[in-house]
Amino acid sequence: MEDKRPRVLLIGESAQGSSYLATRLLNRGCACSFALSCQEAFLTLRNRRFELVLSPTSLRDGTLYSIMNLLEGSDTTVFYSYAVERGCWWLPALRRGEKCFGSSALRPSEFVPLLDQTIKDIQSDAAVAPESWLPVFRVDVFVMSPLRSRLELPEANPARVEKQELVKRKATG
Repeated sequence: MEDKRPRVLLIGESAQGSSYLATRLLNRGCACSFALSCQEAFLTLRNRRFELVLSPTSLRDGTLYSIMNLLEGSDTTVFYSYAVERGCWWLPALRRGEKCFGSSALRPSEFVPLLDQTIKDIQSDAAVAPESWLPVFRVDVFVMSPLRSRLELPEANPARVEKQELVKRKATG
């Protein structure tokens, strides 16, 4: 049986630095994974799919801004934290794969309700997808299709194909 909990990647210097977020996410039914370096984060993101990524703007071994480029066109939502004197600002980077970097930064008190709503949206999206639908891989396009013969697949949406090819090119470097 597939785990349908929202998958969240928390990136930071240590898992303890994300403990309040991890606890909040776990209490809301999410499955959390951690990456402790830029290299580990990029390897994890290339090998697994996440609905939500929470990351600082940089770590000791580099900047994490390029996560936006890697995940653009996917269904992933990304927020960066930017440390300030007393706390941090949360910077929206991607909303379901669409760039939104440059949107208004959020204080932690503004971010928490948005995070909760984002998780609810992810969970409701997962609940809406019919269980009778299987992922069908055709060329490099992910198409949700009801159970049926692969010979009956409709033509792929050209815009979706182009978007998926962009994601694949970015993932391979």
